[in-house]
Amino acid sequence: MPYAIRRRRFDAAPEERVRLSETLREIQGSLSYHLAWTKIESEAVGAAYAELVQELRKTAGAAMRAAWEVSPIESDTAMNIPSAQIDLSALQTLETAYIAAVREHLRALKRPWWSR
Repeated sequence: MPYAIRRRRFDAAPEERVRLSETLREIQGSLSYHLAWTKIESEAVGAAYAELVQELRKTAGAAMRAAWEVSPIESDTAMNIPSAQIDLSALQTLETAYIAAVREHLRALKRPWWSR
């Protein structure tokens, strides 16, 4: 979303606010669904996913706030966004922990659900 917000149409501000807000609402709904699903599937997987989502919300939330504070871009050359403005590196450790929890959960299953 920080990228989409920064790249919003400069000539249709009200429509863009609605469009981006609706997209964000859909993303939040999907995250909530998957938080519940992973907790039901496995306590460890759910906890790892929840930690990842919590950090993602902090990181993305700060980047989205910053994106709304700058003017929409008006040229192709402004499409490039420096990585320093949206730094997702804090998520790497949590993403790795989540993937490890999923692997462990799947290993623990005697017969995976997809082979039934």
